[in-house]
Amino acid sequence: MYKILVLLTLFGAKYVESQEKINIDVFYEALCPDSFDFVENQLGPTWNDIKDYVNLNLVPFGKSAIFNGGTSVQCQHGQRECEGNRVMSCALHKIQDPSTAVHFVKCYMNRFIRYARRDRQEFGESCVTKAGLNWNLDVKQCYESQLGTRLQLNAENQTNTYQPDFIPTIVYNKVFDQGLQDESLYNFKSTACTLIKKQYPQAC
Repeated sequence: MYKILVLLTLFGAKYVESQEKINIDVFYEALCPDSFDFVENQLGPTWNDIKDYVNLNLVPFGKSAIFNGGTSVQCQHGQRECEGNRVMSCALHKIQDPSTAVHFVKCYMNRFIRYARRDRQEFGESCVTKAGLNWNLDVKQCYESQLGTRLQLNAENQTNTYQPDFIPTIVYNKVFDQGLQDESLYNFKSTACTLIKKQYPQAC
């Protein structure tokens, strides 16, 4: 019986590897209450159920704008949000594991919204450490360098591809659909699983 279970598990893993995963892009911003609500109550609780079937792309930019090649940035909820977006871009650039990325963003946004007035290292370092990164080497150096600027310019380009009217915006397979967007904000698991099941009937 044990051998059968092992074989079934291995077969399931190979089946997932052989199929194309669903692409999900999440466009969000650091101090947006709706972004935090989606990460905390939709993406976070759903992730373990869909992680084997999804390519996840987290894009921290939202309704921001970059001017003069990156020397000036304006964000919807003020300058501290610009800082938070940049910190997350730097950390996500280093994080290779999608599950770690989800847990990091959930941790960071939870603390950032509550403690935004504090020094960014004071509340952000614990989330960075939990993600297996070093604050000074992996985040601070990036944040204070041109790499941080390039990462946010890339986030801006990705976001502007869809010109979102609302943040967060959730895009499936690189095509924006208003109906899927509306459903995702309130029942992300059901929405994602409906699409996933078209390719992976055994999922969710």
